[in-house]
Amino acid sequence: MSNNFDYIIVGAGSAGCVIAARLSEKADCNVLLLEGGGPDSHPDVQNPGKWPTLFKTAMDWGYNTVPIRNCNGRVDHVPRGKMLGGCHSHNANAWVRGHRSDFDSWAYQGCAGWSWADVLPVFKKIEDWHGAPSSLRGRGGPLYIEPPLDPSPVAKAFVESGPAIGLPKVEDNNGPDMLGTSFFNMTILAGERNSVARAYLHPAMSRKNLTVVTHAEANRLVLNGSRCVGVEYMHEGKPKTVRATREVVLSAGVIGSPCILMRSGIGPEDDLKRLSIPVVAKLAGVGRNLQDHVLVAGINYECKGPLPPPRNNGAESTMWWKSNPRLIGPDIQPVIIEFPFATPALADRLPNPNCYAIAPSIVRPASRGTVKLVSADPKVSPAIDVNFMARDADINAMLFAIDLCRKMGASAAFNDLRLREVMPGPLGRSEMIEFIRMGATTYFHPTSTCKMGIDDESVVDPQLRVYGIDGLRVADASIMPTVTSGNTNAPSVMIGEKLSSLVTS
Repeated sequence: MSNNFDYIIVGAGSAGCVIAARLSEKADCNVLLLEGGGPDSHPDVQNPGKWPTLFKTAMDWGYNTVPIRNCNGRVDHVPRGKMLGGCHSHNANAWVRGHRSDFDSWAYQGCAGWSWADVLPVFKKIEDWHGAPSSLRGRGGPLYIEPPLDPSPVAKAFVESGPAIGLPKVEDNNGPDMLGTSFFNMTILAGERNSVARAYLHPAMSRKNLTVVTHAEANRLVLNGSRCVGVEYMHEGKPKTVRATREVVLSAGVIGSPCILMRSGIGPEDDLKRLSIPVVAKLAGVGRNLQDHVLVAGINYECKGPLPPPRNNGAESTMWWKSNPRLIGPDIQPVIIEFPFATPALADRLPNPNCYAIAPSIVRPASRGTVKLVSADPKVSPAIDVNFMARDADINAMLFAIDLCRKMGASAAFNDLRLREVMPGPLGRSEMIEFIRMGATTYFHPTSTCKMGIDDESVVDPQLRVYGIDGLRVADASIMPTVTSGNTNAPSVMIGEKLSSLVTS
């Protein structure tokens, strides 16, 4: 393998696969894609219902949080995909763009070119949508997307529970309006996971100008003064260095990208000096601004008869709503879980496996966390402080979400399924807040640790170029100024497409 490439991409996740495929479309570009994990060939990866079994395996980076102060000091797992496709080979296959106000907010914060009007054509370019036709949807793009086929009775009941308590039902939550109950759009094709690895990367790997190296964990960037000229990585137990004549793109994810920057001397000055890392660029926002949607696991119901087996991804329907009608967009997104769902702190309250759950969530969190290096050694995991439920606004929104979900779960839509509510049951405010603190967990959507913007906390500019460093960009969920109010895979793919256009235009 050559040691010199035009472009080096670090991370074959939701954005990285797209970037590698798009840049290699130009025959005069020599592209290297480095992935810390292995291939996406495990049979459980291709089975859409097996995503929970992939956690804490060799296909997961295996991160954990520090004790969460406002959740009784509990430690939560932070699943991150470690294979070709990254988290899109690891997740529940939901395709959600987000609310238009998410992107207009990015533009309002100074990120020109990222408004809803700007990103809608990019989403349409990605999509091969096989649902109800709409001028807002794309057809013929690389990524096959469809509504769930033959959904579970549990998922159907959830969709009908909205109208049962006076809320709307939405045919397509990526259509004109997302507020109400709906089935997810899913990246499933012929019953199998249809990830960016399968849709973008695998077809591109036959090109002679694209090199893909798996089990290649990036240590740090190679810098020549204030210019990034390459990447140092480990492969087969040995350190290797590759050079980029044009640009390096970090797509290592919300944990990996800031850690690589910091190990390379790009980040908060005091933190780097504490670890004796020479400071190349003082960027206070690297590793800051961590946001994640918070689920409460969960409101569980015992089923009258045998629980219908999960179908598709086992979480086929959802809803968006506002905890306050004056909000410009939704801030809660409950999801149906077609099997028992509880944190380890609450699992002993479940009477048996014959339960389904409604998981309330908040998707515009006020709380912010951090990712910090503990050591300059890449083998040492960082300190991930998700800081869930640190703000009263998050507690209040979750209380509203729980109340709404319990009304939906008690509605006539679930009469044929519901034997009884197992938990939490009718609790006072203080007891319900304690339930939240015991049940809060990740919705698997962390973002924003290398945020895009124009203020002092921004890490990249609206062209995704790292401030103070030439020849280096970041393109993954870490660049979101604020987390989108929906599952974050689709916006991450969009970021990959957007970066590709920025580089080649």
